[in-house]
Amino acid sequence: MGVARVQRQAEGGEGSGAENQALELRARFRDALQQRLLGGMEDVHGRLTQFLKNPGRLGAVNLSVVLSESSITYEVWEEPSTVPERRARMAQALGLSPAVDDASLLRALMAEVRQAFVAFQASAAGRESRRKYEAVLQACETANVLPIVPGHDTGPMVAELAKVGIRHELEFTRSLLVNPLLVAVGLTPEEGSATQLMVAGQSVSQLGALVAHLRNLNPRLTNRQVRKLLLRACTDWKSALRRRLGQTEVERVQEFTRQLLRLQVVELLFV
Repeated sequence: MGVARVQRQAEGGEGSGAENQALELRARFRDALQQRLLGGMEDVHGRLTQFLKNPGRLGAVNLSVVLSESSITYEVWEEPSTVPERRARMAQALGLSPAVDDASLLRALMAEVRQAFVAFQASAAGRESRRKYEAVLQACETANVLPIVPGHDTGPMVAELAKVGIRHELEFTRSLLVNPLLVAVGLTPEEGSATQLMVAGQSVSQLGALVAHLRNLNPRLTNRQVRKLLLRACTDWKSALRRRLGQTEVERVQEFTRQLLRLQVVELLFV
């Protein structure tokens, strides 16, 4: 069930009073948020599983899917932001007056969504969906197919918050799908770590094309080697600073790939 449909369905339910109706609506709302997250995780698992049945030769799979607090918040907010009746129903579900200002309503909604994320990840269904997701990522690792995902939601919710003067943490837009076994597109070069690769300066499709090209240059590359080559190309080791992956860095990672191939060929000659 989509979270944006919860309010419409709740309006048709029976209630023994405004208070009971609000409690029922809020319970449905919380359940719908967690069901949306579960559905999202299952969708990604299904896509990767299907792709692995016939992965082709590119050695990369692009997933332009984001599961973040911001993306889910916008799914819920999009209709009430333009339909007064839905907005009033949302305010009621969150225990607020229908006349509440947008900033206060959004803060309450963001808090509710964050709680849903916490509850989902702690639930049995959430833990199982994470286990299945990590298992299919491991299968990608074994098959040398590197998943590439957006590390953050860059959709309209951020602009909505700016409009009403709400600042947000980086975690608000960060995707649940980020994992050390894949490459994620970051917002800034400083994101990520030696174990969690976040690359700024390229889109998901551009990174996918680059990974495919690197594997064309050196078909022996493993996923781990690809991640290390990308990390090396966008890191200034003298200053320990990370850089955006621009054209210079793209050329650098291509040269690193050729160098590694030459070393691998020499190694094979002496085996």
